[in-house]
Amino acid sequence: MKSVVLYDAGKTELRDMPVPEIGDGDILIEVKAAGICGGDIHFYDGTMEGMGEYPMILGHEFAGIIAKKGKNVDPCWKIGDRVVSENTGYACGRCPACQEGNFVSCEQRGTLGVSMDGGFTKYVKIPEQILRLYPNCLFHIPENIGFDEATVLEPSSNAYKAVIQEGGIMPGDVVVVFGAGTLGLQSVQLSKIAGASKIILIGLSGDKTTRFPLGQKLGATHCLAADETDNIVSVVRELAGPIGVALTIDAAGAPICLYQATEITRSIGRVIRIGMNDAPYGYGMNHLNEKSLIIRGHMGYNTVSWRQCIALAEAGILDLKSIISHHMPLDEFDKGFQITISQEATKVILTPIE
Repeated sequence: MKSVVLYDAGKTELRDMPVPEIGDGDILIEVKAAGICGGDIHFYDGTMEGMGEYPMILGHEFAGIIAKKGKNVDPCWKIGDRVVSENTGYACGRCPACQEGNFVSCEQRGTLGVSMDGGFTKYVKIPEQILRLYPNCLFHIPENIGFDEATVLEPSSNAYKAVIQEGGIMPGDVVVVFGAGTLGLQSVQLSKIAGASKIILIGLSGDKTTRFPLGQKLGATHCLAADETDNIVSVVRELAGPIGVALTIDAAGAPICLYQATEITRSIGRVIRIGMNDAPYGYGMNHLNEKSLIIRGHMGYNTVSWRQCIALAEAGILDLKSIISHHMPLDEFDKGFQITISQEATKVILTPIE
C-alpha cells in the first residue's frame, strides 16, 4: 500500500508498505481521508524527530471504514462501519492520567502517525490493547458527516477541550485566540458556539488573505495581525472593554504569545496553552500572582470532547467543512505540506491511492 513514510528526521517519501496483519482482537481500518496537521509539519521539516522507530507512516487525523476485525473484537464494531480514529494507539492504563480517562496525557502513550504507523496510507491497524482499555479510541461517524469532514473532528475535539472543558467559558465572555491555524480557528468557532460576546483572533500579516476571512466566518469579531499592530496588549484591552478578557487561548506557542496572553487576560482569568515551542519563556511572572491567573497546559481531548463535537457537527452547529481548503491524492503530499507551511491552505485532506 502506498504510504507517506518518515524514514529519518525531516525526511519523508512515498513508499510501498505492507498491509498490516491483524490478530483476534485488532481492527483494520480502510482509510478514506486523512488531514495534514501542524504537528505533521514538524516531522516533515525536521523541527521534531519522529517519536517512534523509523520508518514510520505519518498521519494522525484520519477516518474510514472497518475493513477487517478479529473474532474477539467487541460486537459493537462491524465490518463496513464508518469510523473516525481518536489516534491513541497505546496507553498504559495504570497512571493517574489513564485512571481519569485522559489517555492522551499518559506518559507512555503511543500515537498513531506520531510514534506508531498512522493514516497517510490505505490501511491502519487499531491494536487490541487500546480497544480493550479504551473502547472510545474509535467513534462511529454520523451519516450526514463525510469522511473528509470527520478528519476535522480531531482538531475540533482538541479545541473543544481547551475552550469549554478547561477554559470554562461563560456566555458573554470575551475571548482572545492567538494563532490562526486549524486549532486557533476551531477555538474561535467553539467560543462562538459557547456564547462569547467578543472573539479577538490574533495572527500575522500572512493570515490576512485566507485565515482571517475564515476566522470571521467562524465567529471572530476582530482580527489583528500582531506584526502590524503596535502594542497589541493595549489594543486588545481597548477592544475588550471594561468586562476584560476572561479566556485567552494560546494556539501559537511562541513565548511572546504566552507573555502577551498573561498581560491581556483579566484578573482571575484563564490562559490555556495549546501551541508548543521549546524556546525559554524569558519573562517575569509576578503579574501571574498579582492577577491570580490560571495558566493551564493543554494536550488533546477526552471522550467528552469527541462526543460533544460529533453531536454538534451532526446537528449542523459545528462547521467542519469550511476549515477544509484543499483536497489531493496521497502522492501529492509534498505539495500539501508546502501549501500548509506557506499558509495558503487551512486544512489539506489527502486521499489514499492504489
